Amino acid sequence: MKSMRASMLACCLLWGLLGFSTGALSQSRFVPNSQEFWDFSMNWTTNYGPAYRDTVLARSNFLACSGQFALCFHSGGGTLPCHMSKDGRSANCTCTVHNSTNYVLITAILNRDVYEQTVADDACGADGSGCPPTDNTAAAAPVCRYLDGGKLIPGAQVISTYDPDVTSAIQDTIPPGINPLTPCNGPFAGCMTAPCKLTKDGQAQCTCPVFWGNFQLVGKDAACSLGGDLVPSASYNPSRDSSVP
Repeated sequence: MKSMRASMLACCLLWGLLGFSTGALSQSRFVPNSQEFWDFSMNWTTNYGPAYRDTVLARSNFLACSGQFALCFHSGGGTLPCHMSKDGRSANCTCTVHNSTNYVLITAILNRDVYEQTVADDACGADGSGCPPTDNTAAAAPVCRYLDGGKLIPGAQVISTYDPDVTSAIQDTIPPGINPLTPCNGPFAGCMTAPCKLTKDGQAQCTCPVFWGNFQLVGKDAACSLGGDLVPSASYNPSRDSSVP
């Protein structure tokens, strides 16, 4: 754990040396809207980094909700690009929009107060196991109540989450690991619970925080690097990271 935190501190120092801003952001990507808050290790949601690293630790981490959502899991290149900002701290991702059961990754809730409500012992608990694994409005996770109307992130018209197929695919990468993963290192868009605006063509433009470090893409031959200013939307599974002791 100490070595992991030391590594993350080095990463944060690297961001500073490269000239990336660590101050408050002009556009809300998370609440509180301060890069320093989320990068400070005391505020990490796991031992592996901040909430916007989209870290998966257990199958129970996925909380079932219902309603409209943006799906950015397939974004990165092609017709659903993720263009990274000049300062390397965010990506503008084009995502599809759906209205059905969807899943929030409990470790990646980008509103601190809502995160604390959700992981409380009398709610879902830290690993999400206290909440039902399927959509049940009467017993939904606290975060589900904040996904519409800009209640999670001010100004958001819709929030980025996962659909059932994506959730199953990611869960199947958890040991013993059914689905193959492609290990990557570099920048990626951590889009879980990111704020989005609806577009006239029925899609969404989502402002996703960018994390720099190890991550994985589902699939054996997925492309880690997309060229230009494009970055993949991805998540991180420390149990499938060979550099983690």
